[in-house]
Amino acid sequence: MSYGGYQQYGGNPYGQTGESGYGTSNPYSQGNDEGGYGAPNPYGAPQEQAPSHPPPLNHQEASNYSQGSHYSTPAAPLPSQPSAPLSQADFLARVEGTKSRIAQLTTNISSIANIHQRMLASTDSSASAQLENIVTQTQIQNTGIKDEIKFLEKDAARTPESTFKGTQIANLKRTFKKQLEDYQKEEQDYERRYRDAIARQFRIVNPDATEAEVNEAANANWGDEGVFQTALKSNRSGQASSVLGAVRARHNDIVQIEKTLGELALLFEQLNEAVVYQQEAVTETENQTARVKDDTENANTQLDKGIASARRARKLKWWTLLTVLAIIIILGLVLGLYFGLHNNNSSKSSNNGA
Repeated sequence: MSYGGYQQYGGNPYGQTGESGYGTSNPYSQGNDEGGYGAPNPYGAPQEQAPSHPPPLNHQEASNYSQGSHYSTPAAPLPSQPSAPLSQADFLARVEGTKSRIAQLTTNISSIANIHQRMLASTDSSASAQLENIVTQTQIQNTGIKDEIKFLEKDAARTPESTFKGTQIANLKRTFKKQLEDYQKEEQDYERRYRDAIARQFRIVNPDATEAEVNEAANANWGDEGVFQTALKSNRSGQASSVLGAVRARHNDIVQIEKTLGELALLFEQLNEAVVYQQEAVTETENQTARVKDDTENANTQLDKGIASARRARKLKWWTLLTVLAIIIILGLVLGLYFGLHNNNSSKSSNNGA
């Protein structure tokens, strides 16, 4: 893709007055030592006085590049998976929403490339804050797109007989991966240009350095105090201290770029493994749903049986009570008739004897 003229670096961006990096000032300059990214040209007349030793590099303060990772932190939870697969219309609506977010990602990458160009070509005090903001937004957006694709994969896995959803997801993943690859390429290209700047600055401090020494310096760990002091021994001028301080600040930005590249690689892995993990999750979710449904049905059955049993018990109690009352009434009638007839017979016998 085109990065808004990013490939059109016809001239040498490092030949400008004052090197520019992610930050706008050299955090290592002290006293009269001036130089760095946002300072006046550090390559002017050398200062002969021996500079005081700069403080150890603080990686949290030296770089204005993105300090946090939004790829490894949990994203906002997705909506719970519906009990039934999404209809084709609902599924397509989600696909279109994801496509829109991927299109925005394309715009973000182009903006990042343009800011990179500005920072390499000139001292722009606003570029660092803009880069920090847009890189953070892009990290969050990448995670959101990945999670949405995983959600759609989970839904599609519930209807494996349908190829429509699978085709839509494959197209989404292909487009998203292309944007991630473009983002990786942009960060890698910027890292290379940053290392070129380190090499140029090292040559200023050590003009007699061999090509091998320059390459080693471009890839050295300038956050290590020992590396910095070793390089400083060959040139104790104030200019050397200022330039090497700027080199250390650039190195810290490279560390952040490499961190971003590593996070993008992790995002690729998560995107590729989504189908495997989601299939297991779908199976487990469906099993749990089936178990809950069975348990609910069993509970309803037992409840119905209990209600029926209670009703039968109440009916039996009333029938028993009615039966006992009927027996009592019958016994009362029988006894009443018996004793009544017996008394009548006794009275007749007495009257006849008289």
